[in-house]
Amino acid sequence: MQFFNSYIITNFILLCLSAVMTLIALQKWKEHRKTSIYMLAIIGTTIIISIFDTFIKIAQYEWKSVFLTTLFSCINYVLRPSCILLFIFFSGYKKNKYMYLLFIPLAVDFLIYILPLIPATSHLVFRFLLGEDGGIYWFSGNTILRYTSHIISAIYLAYLLYQSVFSIQAKHMSYALALIICAVVVIIAVLIETFIDSTGDIHLLNTSIAISVIFYYLYIVTERTKFDPLTNLFNRAMFYSDMPKMKKDITGLIQIDMNGLKYINDNFGHLEGDNGLIAIADTLKRCATRKMYVYRLGGDEFTILATNESEERIIETIKDIKNELARTKYSAAIGFAYRIRKDDDLNTLIKLADNRMYEDKALYYKNTGYDRRKA
Repeated sequence: MQFFNSYIITNFILLCLSAVMTLIALQKWKEHRKTSIYMLAIIGTTIIISIFDTFIKIAQYEWKSVFLTTLFSCINYVLRPSCILLFIFFSGYKKNKYMYLLFIPLAVDFLIYILPLIPATSHLVFRFLLGEDGGIYWFSGNTILRYTSHIISAIYLAYLLYQSVFSIQAKHMSYALALIICAVVVIIAVLIETFIDSTGDIHLLNTSIAISVIFYYLYIVTERTKFDPLTNLFNRAMFYSDMPKMKKDITGLIQIDMNGLKYINDNFGHLEGDNGLIAIADTLKRCATRKMYVYRLGGDEFTILATNESEERIIETIKDIKNELARTKYSAAIGFAYRIRKDDDLNTLIKLADNRMYEDKALYYKNTGYDRRKA
């Protein structure tokens, strides 16, 4: 009962956060299944770590078992970096053929912490010995091997920071900032446990990861209001929000309007029309440079804001978009306007790009011979 009470008091905040995370994950299961799975996995891992922290004390001070104390400690050292790895996946790591490389450090961690369980190698990492007074005492082995779990955790945290900085090319700093905040919180917890906690009684990693997960989930929910749900481009609200912020840096604007969307919807169904919008959106994302921001304003209308980009590069981007669309069964009218002076009115820029886009659309229907009202 003493250890149970101690566990509840020590991990009260973690348990409360875990309860909140579980409710959120179950409530959003159908809507965001993948996110919910990662949340539940992280919850489970953090709780297991906290339980084994208590088991270590029970095995050491009540059961007086050297083997169980060693076993529980080794499990804990493997679970800690595992929890950080789960957070990496939760934060949006994209699956690719190199994904397995992230499991290599964890495999090394696992192999290192098998050694204390083998009598012949127990002295290499750390070991518990039964003292003459009947107490169980911890002895450190090789310093580097002893801190393998901390080193692996540091590797994962470094990757998380890299991922956050690399995500700046996703156009908005908020995503990178959210990941950096989460990473810094966990880093501080790891540093405290590594260099300040000499008794092993401080357990901040579990709670810091739980807090980071809740913070990041709330960030995700907030961010989704900025994106068009069909194309995953920035939406109309973000366009009007970004325009004033980028006012000094905008050098060009591209207006895009899909050709024949009404005809597709009327004759092939709205699902096929949606497929066309998605295809055009994907093309715009691929062709846009890092200095360009792509928006879906609504219906079949798209806009690209170019910041600190030359007129030549904007024209090249338009050519790339047309070449890419030529490989699909969809087409779009495109018009652009270049801002010569920084004090040029942006509304005038939009109107000019619109006019050129409509000219391009009229030329398309003239060249193809389609009836604009039907095609």
